Amino acid sequence: MLLAIDIGNTNTVVGLFDGPVLKNDFRFASRHNRTSDEAGILISDVLNRVGVQPGDIKRAIIASVVPPLTQVYETAVREYFAVEPLVVTHKIKLPLIIEIDQPEQVGADRIANAAAGFDKFGGPVIVVDFGTATTFDVVNEKGAYIGGVIIPGPETSMAELARKAARLFEVRIEPPDSVVGKSTAGALKSGLFYGTVGQVDFIIEKIIEETGFKKTKIVATGGLAPGIEKYSRFIKQVEQALTLEGLRLISNIN
Repeated sequence: MLLAIDIGNTNTVVGLFDGPVLKNDFRFASRHNRTSDEAGILISDVLNRVGVQPGDIKRAIIASVVPPLTQVYETAVREYFAVEPLVVTHKIKLPLIIEIDQPEQVGADRIANAAAGFDKFGGPVIVVDFGTATTFDVVNEKGAYIGGVIIPGPETSMAELARKAARLFEVRIEPPDSVVGKSTAGALKSGLFYGTVGQVDFIIEKIIEETGFKKTKIVATGGLAPGIEKYSRFIKQVEQALTLEGLRLISNIN
């Protein structure tokens, strides 16, 4: 079995693959002061609950955008599962070509998203990942990762607005009852939701305009992606496990 670990700024997602099949996935808070023992025990515990023992894990792969946690999970995998984890960087074998000015700066999760998006849908493809940041990753028809866009995620924007405005507060990102809010909460919900949809659609439109892509596939992933396809002009496909699938592909070719 393959243990795939995606360490994000807000959450860490752990996936368990049996061959090409994602059997289970789990989500933890990305607590930056977590120790390797805590990480090892946490993963061991959730795997034990689904009947998987440490010896069942034969391979492991880690994608991390939180440098302090990368080594923590590397150590946890070595000590608790007795396998050497593969850490995703631009230097390892990848199922696509990285064609940007500073490839060492591209996030491991974005590499995984681009790899899975191209493998699943072909190119050109744009993957939009809704997380702490909302990222847009662009792969051309030849399978080359040519760059992308990064903006604050909706929850990040909401938290910062609530922090800086004394009389405003955080609300959940969800479709409001009406565009014109009848209360402060309603106005915030409308602005957050439709502002996110409008911003994302405009950026996708500009990417397509600039690249000249024809018949572009567009897919969304990330914790805040479900439901966006009902309102976006461009996003009609949501793949929640896309990052984990990308990690499986990268593990297979290494």
